[in-house]
Amino acid sequence: MFDLKPYQLKTKKIDSAQLLKKYYLGERDFSQVNLAQGSLTDVKLIGAKLWGANLESTNLSRSILQGTNLSASNLERAILWRTDLREASLIQANCQQALLICTNLTQANLWQSILKDTEMRLASLVKANLVDADLSGANLSYANLIGANLTGANLKGTLLTGARLMETDLRDTNLDEAILSGADLSQAIIS
Repeated sequence: MFDLKPYQLKTKKIDSAQLLKKYYLGERDFSQVNLAQGSLTDVKLIGAKLWGANLESTNLSRSILQGTNLSASNLERAILWRTDLREASLIQANCQQALLICTNLTQANLWQSILKDTEMRLASLVKANLVDADLSGANLSYANLIGANLTGANLKGTLLTGARLMETDLRDTNLDEAILSGADLSQAIIS
């Protein structure tokens, strides 16, 4: 069984300025860094490796993190407003209570990630992998989930008002108490 034990990792404390300096000097591997409560707004960290990083309550608004590896990272209560996470890896990441409004997660891998009670209004999750993800209590109002894979995901109590779920795979998905008013489920795969 693949298990990263993402919330039991030791992390190395670093501040935002140090990380950015190293990134601009060509370093890309920042695995297991501790940037909790830091600020990395309006920065480019394309292709960076932040595997197992502690980014709890960190502000990453408007940053470009395209292709970044954030697997097993702690993003609890992080602010990712308008952040570009296209094709990023967030496998088994803890994004509980994070703010992901208008975030671009197109083709991102969120397999087994925890997104409980997250704010994901207007987020783009086109063709994202959300297999076995926990989205219970999340707000996905007006989110774009066209072609996303939500097989086995927990959407209990999730707000999906006006969400675009066309061609979305919802097999074995828990939709108990989910609010789907105005959602477009055309060509969705539902078991």
